[in-house]
Amino acid sequence: MKPEPREATPSSYEFGKFLLVPERQALLESGTQVRIGGRAFEMLTVLVTCAGEVVSKRELLERVWPDTVVEESNLKVHMAALRRVLGDDPSAARYVATVTGRGYRFIAEVTAHTSPAGRASSSTSTPRRSNLPAGRASVLGRDDVIDMSWDELTQCRLISIVGAGGVGKTTVALAVAERALGAFKDGVWLIDLASLTEPHEMPGAIASAMGLALHGPGEWAALCEHLRELALLLVLDNCEHLIDGAARYAAQILATAANVKILATSRAPLQMAGERVRRLAGLCAPPRSERLNATQALRFPAIQLFVERATSSFERFEFHDADAAAISEICRRLDGLALAIELAAACIPAFGVGGLLGQLDNRLHLLMGRRAGPERHRSLAASFDWSHALLSEAEATVLRAVSVFDGEFDCPAAAAVTDLSLEQTTEALGTLAEKSLVTANFGGPTVSYFLPETTRHCCLERLALSGQEHLVRFRLAHHRRGALDQQGAALSPRDTGQQPPNSPCSHCGTKRGAACEAPPITPSKGHHDQSKKLPEHLSRCSGCHARVHAGPCRTAATIA
Repeated sequence: MKPEPREATPSSYEFGKFLLVPERQALLESGTQVRIGGRAFEMLTVLVTCAGEVVSKRELLERVWPDTVVEESNLKVHMAALRRVLGDDPSAARYVATVTGRGYRFIAEVTAHTSPAGRASSSTSTPRRSNLPAGRASVLGRDDVIDMSWDELTQCRLISIVGAGGVGKTTVALAVAERALGAFKDGVWLIDLASLTEPHEMPGAIASAMGLALHGPGEWAALCEHLRELALLLVLDNCEHLIDGAARYAAQILATAANVKILATSRAPLQMAGERVRRLAGLCAPPRSERLNATQALRFPAIQLFVERATSSFERFEFHDADAAAISEICRRLDGLALAIELAAACIPAFGVGGLLGQLDNRLHLLMGRRAGPERHRSLAASFDWSHALLSEAEATVLRAVSVFDGEFDCPAAAAVTDLSLEQTTEALGTLAEKSLVTANFGGPTVSYFLPETTRHCCLERLALSGQEHLVRFRLAHHRRGALDQQGAALSPRDTGQQPPNSPCSHCGTKRGAACEAPPITPSKGHHDQSKKLPEHLSRCSGCHARVHAGPCRTAATIA
């Protein structure tokens, strides 16, 4: 009697444009592998293999976190990550539906394959139409800019995604490029310019990315001729260090090939005719005024990114309500920079949440350690060094000097702490704002500027290493004293006595140890001794500085 053949166990599952291969821990979207976290992948596998059935939250927790007690908020974190990877909207689900009070159901039609290759095996002969990297990561908090950039690609031919180092420009550009795969018959091609040192290397880099064998003195002309009749998208990533050359080559390509479009990333715009600039800010984090629990905090993309990366780095990490305030503060102090948040989350196994928050003042040396990826993304210091190396001497001088301001400042104040003229300082500040190193505020009667906290820490370290910190702080004190004198304010010669280290400033009320780092003014011999201590006090006390610039003092007691 012949034994009955056993039913083959499915080794892959196809749904929509996705192919799930559990044995290989792989999820493919239209033949391209998608990057997905381990827990989210296990949840997807459970749901797909039980397609059409309700899987309770308890069952998901038991199967994805066996022998581990975790809170339901962790399940929500990974479910949100899974839905982002699938492009699924909970309010109009195509794949994973929430069954209120019970759990989740996979609602898409699933086809099981006994061949692990599934649909992907038939695509080996398809001509290569893209060199975009496989294993795309989920994108957090950038849906609006991705949608707007994609819409603008239908209306214009050059879009530049601009922002500070580590803010996530490449991530956004790749997300837009992936949407464009089906819209350009000759493909979408990524050209990473970071490794190039001279503009004349760009034609070879473009040709190489597209798989073209072009060499010699006629390389550029041959490339332009090749592109002339094609319809494709070129993604020029990391243009900032070759910005003049990148603009020149991009202009010639657009003039030669009518159906070619360009998506560029840079820390400054290309300044070309017809360029649409999309400036990328840091990821949104909860404001200090809000006291949120873990579930509420997870509405903010900076928190989502931190929790996702922390879980990937340390599988026992759980996001509790007690951690919400500290993680929110970490993300705020890192200015929502995706790179900084990812590096910080990787430190959780070593320091925990509280320990990490306590060491953020040492962030340049703490947030480092990536072994893979571009050199400029392996540490926070490396990212800043990449930007700093592209500055002129005047720009670098101004950037270091204005780090002594712990709040907003204007052009005259910046000029006062440098050895440059007002015109030179104003020009340098404009360029620094253009290069995403200084933030301009146009909300008042005059333009003011401020340094993001992470940039300021980097610049303060550079200032200390330059040996100019004492001189710059002296200039700042002299400037603030001059502003005080101009407004007719005077300090009383009274003896205020010695103050405890954490007591408020006796002159403006700013709490010492927070915004006010200034020593108290405690003269014993009258106004002369007091005036000698005034420069250092005004150079460090943001509260007194704010009062000096708020308008004429009503009485001498306002400051004294």
